[in-house]
Amino acid sequence: MKKPKYNYYHVDAGHFPVSIKLCFDNSEFQKILKDHDIRVRANALELGIAETHVISDGREAIVILVFDLAECDQGEAYLAGTVAHEATHCVSRVFEHIGEEPDYIGEESRAYLTEHIVRQITQAVINEKEKRARKTNRAASSKKGETSEGLVLQVDIDGDGGTGPDSHPEPKATLGRAEDRKWRLVGTSKNRI
Repeated sequence: MKKPKYNYYHVDAGHFPVSIKLCFDNSEFQKILKDHDIRVRANALELGIAETHVISDGREAIVILVFDLAECDQGEAYLAGTVAHEATHCVSRVFEHIGEEPDYIGEESRAYLTEHIVRQITQAVINEKEKRARKTNRAASSKKGETSEGLVLQVDIDGDGGTGPDSHPEPKATLGRAEDRKWRLVGTSKNRI
């Protein structure tokens, strides 16, 4: 599987002609600018823990949302408030771009677009937190294996003390042949299951 060339997210703006991107640090913010051939000097997260940037030439616009997850990690309610706050700015920038005054947009239109954007940001935050947790766990596992003792392997042992080639060993033959009372060979038994 080919690794994607970017680690930021695309946020769907519905039918509005605006590109919305979401990232979680300045380096990804810079990649968004580069990937969209935007040549402005700007840095993310210089003013706060979350920011909404808009870059427009009048015909096309890109809105870039940036969150510092480490700083936003002050509880789920705090994070939800921050997401809603930035989503509100994003919606205002979308309406400004299409030539509508944000204050005069209908309440339902604003609410539906805000809800749509909040859901996407929230899902991206969940995905990003899971991705970072997996990365942290892999790093911790790797470090644990680098100790002086190395990895400790555990092997299941069968009842006979060996590891065994499979989980269902062949039964051992209990009878090789049968003899009558005068010790004459009567017949040979075969191991059958």
